[in-house]
Amino acid sequence: MKKIVVLVIVLLLPASFASATKYAGAFLEMGVGAQALGMGGAFVAVVNDATATYWNPAGLSYLSGKELAFMHSETFGSLLNHDFISYAFPYKNSVVGASLYRLGGDGVKLTKLQDPNDTLGFSNRPIVVDEVGHADYTFLLSYARTQTAKIRWGITAKIIYRDIPDTTTSSAFGLGVDLGAIFTPYDFLTLGANLKDATSTLLAYNNGTKESISPTFKSGFKLHKGYKNFSHLLAFDADLRFEGRRSATQYWLGDVSMDTHWGWESWYKQKVAGRVGFDQGNFTAGLGVIVSKFRIDFSFLSQEELDNAYRLSLNLKL
Repeated sequence: MKKIVVLVIVLLLPASFASATKYAGAFLEMGVGAQALGMGGAFVAVVNDATATYWNPAGLSYLSGKELAFMHSETFGSLLNHDFISYAFPYKNSVVGASLYRLGGDGVKLTKLQDPNDTLGFSNRPIVVDEVGHADYTFLLSYARTQTAKIRWGITAKIIYRDIPDTTTSSAFGLGVDLGAIFTPYDFLTLGANLKDATSTLLAYNNGTKESISPTFKSGFKLHKGYKNFSHLLAFDADLRFEGRRSATQYWLGDVSMDTHWGWESWYKQKVAGRVGFDQGNFTAGLGVIVSKFRIDFSFLSQEELDNAYRLSLNLKL
């Protein structure tokens, strides 16, 4: 039953988005990187690696060398493939990053009745006539700088391509901008903010239909403390949206809604990490290990109404 519900959502929602923009950017909200997802997605003030192109471009400014990041996961009973790859490198007094985010599925069977002019029955059953795939691609190009010892900022430009076969709106292109900042007033406290789709991201479909992804304001904090061989951090994020999602979110007032993310991470000798969190009220957990230039992360997301989600990601310092 879960797979049927998810399949209906996957196939029908993209077509309905052409006439309603409330959830136009939902495909970009699943998050990237098992480190962040193990912490419930509370990462806007934490991120300091190549995944910052997605979470907060200002976080790229922490990088002192080249880095690659990869993630792959199969969610909702393997109906959706969720992939992310990112590369970041220092350039003069700044850091540049480029990423590709993909969410899609393959092998969706299209059927029709053996006799389209007759009614459904034992002698007129559906037959498979084709298999199609669907996918959303987002290319992100980011730039970040350290302005002062306490202030960092970044910007991300993104290009979106939606491929929705066998619908009246089979493909779309979009352009958008994210603006990020990180402020460290004290050694133990870091504040972060990311205004995603700052100017509203326009999606133009090949049938002439247009829709826009409204801005999302992500803000949060990180409290961190080291003790002997251990280091710990507590993080919190809040996502503010202004498109009237109401009961589809945790909290709302009129057209303004808010979803929350909590996360905890503990490292031992900066080699092994354990993580727990809550992503919009859903429990998350994760593990991480650093071996030479590699960091391998695993995360788990508990979902009552859908299948649990597992993610594996890899970061490589070049």
